[in-house]
Amino acid sequence: MNTSMLTKPSAPVAWYLIRVAPGGHRMAKAVNGAIEERIGETLIERECRERGVAIFTPSFWTVVRHQRTNRLIEKRFPLFPGYSFVQVTGTRFDTIRQFSYVSHFMRGGGQHGLASFTDREMVMLYAADMEKRDLHQTMKRNGEADVREHKRKNINRKIGLIFPKGRRKKVPLRIMASAAITNLPQKTREYCQALLNELVLLEKQEEACKEHRLTINSAA
Repeated sequence: MNTSMLTKPSAPVAWYLIRVAPGGHRMAKAVNGAIEERIGETLIERECRERGVAIFTPSFWTVVRHQRTNRLIEKRFPLFPGYSFVQVTGTRFDTIRQFSYVSHFMRGGGQHGLASFTDREMVMLYAADMEKRDLHQTMKRNGEADVREHKRKNINRKIGLIFPKGRRKKVPLRIMASAAITNLPQKTREYCQALLNELVLLEKQEEACKEHRLTINSAA
């Protein structure tokens, strides 16, 4: 499978990969009477939609326990932690860069030298999102939330055998996302896993560029 999906140039590119600022993927305050597509929307999604920018964040749902009340809560998490896709038209790049929860556009070899996708390339990501959404709805109808909670406790128990006593046990979001990807149909899973691997490489390249700039500044 071609894993250079973030850097290959394409003709009618419409979607761009953005790095979401810290906290931007937290779920926003619920809105009464919201349409299904906006249930569980994140802060970055609400900001973009309120300002007329189309945004897409592939995601999955799970059940977590409230730290203080122990109440079970349904929460939505990004399939690619720290990243979302926005549809940009005209010269709105500078405007979107000023959004509170947008850190920056990811660089690549696509349109305008940025990591970019066509609508056709986004289809697999939409398929992954719908697959996880349908699975969550099915589990709710079948009353299997308790089964998921049991699995969560089992994971925490295993982590507890590794971490020192007294240290808070929490499954890293990236591990949760990888587990969610593993449960997708094969073709969709392979696509999402390749994209996730590509994101890791991009992060390393960005860190290397930052260190290089710091070295130059120090030498000056």
